[in-house]
Amino acid sequence: MGTTIVGARVFDGERSIGPATVVLSDAGTIDAVEPGEREPVEGEVDARGRTLLPGLIDAHVHLRGAGNLGQDLRHGVTTVLDMFSAPPQFTAMLRRRAYSRDDEADLRSSGLMAGAVDGWPAVMLPPDPTGWRMPGLAGPDDAERFVADREREGSDYLKVFVENAADVTRPTLSPETVAAVCGAARRRRLLTVAHAPTRWAFATARAAGVDVLTHLPLDGTAEVAADLTVVPTMTMMAALTSQDSVRALLDDPRLTARLSSEVVAGLEAGDRGGLPTSSAVGASYAHAEDNLARLLEAGATVVAGTDANDVPGRPAAVLHGTSMHLELELLVRAGMSPADALAAATSRAADVFALADRGRIAPGRRADLLLVDGDPLSDVTATRDLRTVWRRGVEHDLSSPVHAPGRDVVGPPRRR
Repeated sequence: MGTTIVGARVFDGERSIGPATVVLSDAGTIDAVEPGEREPVEGEVDARGRTLLPGLIDAHVHLRGAGNLGQDLRHGVTTVLDMFSAPPQFTAMLRRRAYSRDDEADLRSSGLMAGAVDGWPAVMLPPDPTGWRMPGLAGPDDAERFVADREREGSDYLKVFVENAADVTRPTLSPETVAAVCGAARRRRLLTVAHAPTRWAFATARAAGVDVLTHLPLDGTAEVAADLTVVPTMTMMAALTSQDSVRALLDDPRLTARLSSEVVAGLEAGDRGGLPTSSAVGASYAHAEDNLARLLEAGATVVAGTDANDVPGRPAAVLHGTSMHLELELLVRAGMSPADALAAATSRAADVFALADRGRIAPGRRADLLLVDGDPLSDVTATRDLRTVWRRGVEHDLSSPVHAPGRDVVGPPRRR
């Protein structure tokens, strides 16, 4: 028998439709959305006074272990978009888990990122005991083969590392190679996403035809336009410019309630998972915030993503799950309305990344849902008051937060 959720204010992914009854099927989809108020009957979920919204989609993460996906779901993030994980066997294992389990977030991934031979991001990886080495591109002629290999491995979209060779210590892709990668991806109908944290990278990626720009320039004013699609990762931009960025997390017990006590203690002691602050001249969070405000004014498409990258069970400056709630607050501070920020983390993320089955509360969509206390359309931080998350219709009670256990679980399914 399916689940019936009665009386919640419903944010359908685009707007509030007021109080409604939402009926879920046994197949893990939404059967019906019936606007209006009524009394719940026995066996139904009484959601009066709360808000129901689509499960959150984090459009920029990096996976370091299966525990990341459980931590995401514990914080109401039902889908994550991985923007670089390696080796391919690791990504394939996580895909299989996400497909078969409903106690972890669902997963889409770029797989390997396009970068230069012996350059970024290959140098970030520890030596592989099997002898595997991450492939790189020496020039435009390598683009076709690189993209074909990622398609064969099942990449859902393609990530490209774009940096000015003058700004980093390792080889980087030339603008011509970035353009060749974009062309090869378009021929295979693969979306391209660029790492673009500087004005040079932002402009170069745009000129090359990249579909989605991720990060925002910290080094000054970027050129903006209505046709841009951007994942700002404001949480990471804050972390890159301030050692104290984790105070925003530590100062709100709602954000630490589902983290392990070891992680919280590490954060309190100043452990940021090894992330340094930017050494670039003039790097400032104010530049990122100003660039986002200008993008919004220009009518650009903005999608929510955090750049979460923690090793499960260890501290980091940007943590899976909980950082999405910080991201929503930072988006609103930069000028987005709460409704627009929530759309950026639900329907808009689904539209940009072709996730047609989720991101909205509507008949036929996946029953990936989040129930929270309060009204995040008035105060976006109300998303932190988690009550219940449904992943493909499977219900998990989050109303009594406890520090996360060592194994990969969300919490017991609620029994009525």
